[in-house]
Amino acid sequence: MPPGAEDWALPGQAEQEAAWARCRASLKQHAAKERFMQGWLRERVRAFAIETGQIEGLYTLRRGVTEQLVAEGFAGVVGAHTYESIEDETIRGLLEDQEAAYDMMFEDVASGRALSESMVKSWHQLLTRHQATVTGLDMQGRRVEIPFRTKGRWKIRPNNPRRLDGHVHEYCPPEHVQAEMDRFFALYREIQQRGYAVNVEAAWLHHRFVRTHPFQDGNGRTSRLLMAWAYIKRSLPPPVITALGKPDYIDALEFADAGNLKTFADHLGFLAAASLNSAIQLAERALEGKLNRANGNGGRTIGDTYHPPIAE
Repeated sequence: MPPGAEDWALPGQAEQEAAWARCRASLKQHAAKERFMQGWLRERVRAFAIETGQIEGLYTLRRGVTEQLVAEGFAGVVGAHTYESIEDETIRGLLEDQEAAYDMMFEDVASGRALSESMVKSWHQLLTRHQATVTGLDMQGRRVEIPFRTKGRWKIRPNNPRRLDGHVHEYCPPEHVQAEMDRFFALYREIQQRGYAVNVEAAWLHHRFVRTHPFQDGNGRTSRLLMAWAYIKRSLPPPVITALGKPDYIDALEFADAGNLKTFADHLGFLAAASLNSAIQLAERALEGKLNRANGNGGRTIGDTYHPPIAE
């Protein structure tokens, strides 16, 4: 962790987190109000699951579909909802796997388990369950699809991407991955004991992991689960990085690559602050007895019941 990182919390961050803790404590006294809030939090999980795959280019959902799936779940998703016309089973599998991996991570937090190699490999295996291939280059430099046979295992061949300008970004060679990941978990145990702000811990986890790129594919998705781990561990909703916000996210990551982790920590912190502010406002309304909220697709949730938008 860079020097001075203990002072990287955003202004007002501690006060906002304390306000959310008070809301959570009050909600636990009212079952109906807590269920109402849990419904909104489940939608944030679905948004996280949808966007993490879009960022990686696994699929591109058509306009308006994201809001529908966030509100209604993934049962009704079909390949025609993507610009790539992916097969129904594949797109549904990818989304459900990403949601299930998030839930697995959440359960690992709830169990009090320390972050470990076996845990991260289990997340990865579930994340990539419905991903059949990875993109590679043949001897002539042409893009080809290679069967994905190392799910839940460290990579056995280099995975250095070639950018549009021809530059090759080199990640950790396969023969050094085990040593690098042993170091990753050892460093994280030290970092946990120092009490850094959540956005700082999340930024370190995300960047340090993705810089190594220990899996053949799925490293970005796994690194965002590690980012979420830091927030869930403190009972905070994690930031949702969207495909629309991908350029700013990549820029912030590249600042971290250049040695400026603070810019990335600030980026995650601002995204998380927006989500947390929405959570606090909704919780305060719920505590006032206002169990009524709009969904992003034009529907409405009243109490425990979701009402889809009225067709014109």
